[in-house]
Amino acid sequence: MPNFSTQWVVPSYHTAKPGEAEALDLLAEILGGGSRSRLHQQLVVKQGIAAEAGAFFQGTMLDATNFTVYGAPRGDAKLVDVQAAVEVEVARIAKDGVTSGELEKAKDRFVRSMIFARDKQRSMAHIYGKTLATGGSIRDVEEWPDRIRKVTADQVKAVAARYLVSDHSTTGYLLPKDN
Repeated sequence: MPNFSTQWVVPSYHTAKPGEAEALDLLAEILGGGSRSRLHQQLVVKQGIAAEAGAFFQGTMLDATNFTVYGAPRGDAKLVDVQAAVEVEVARIAKDGVTSGELEKAKDRFVRSMIFARDKQRSMAHIYGKTLATGGSIRDVEEWPDRIRKVTADQVKAVAARYLVSDHSTTGYLLPKDN
């Protein structure tokens, strides 16, 4: 199945200004963090042009990291159609921001996923290991839910407008081999 991914260089938790990495995490959740995300709802459910669409932020890196959006067409839709629709949603958040309700639901989902991750020893080791290996502390892990809860809609809009600029992105395509 053909698909694409677009990436931007963004700061990590280690290099970001206070609140930026948390806002990038929530931006990824709102934009493409699952079946309730904007990309899934708009491209998969409403328009029916994508088999999948999503976004993620790899915040636990030592230096700068990446923010990624991706998608794959469904049915007669073309890869360029899905990519264009993803770009529309990214631009919409950068221009108009997110609603407070949308942000609160994303915070709840995101913090809840961290709580469930703590139920598994392997997940806990992974969370603490990545944080400690990239300059963070145990306190950073413990206070992370509170920092996520403090993110505002304006902060999410600001990181989208600052970092998700189309002129500063790289897009890759995975295409089927021609027969």
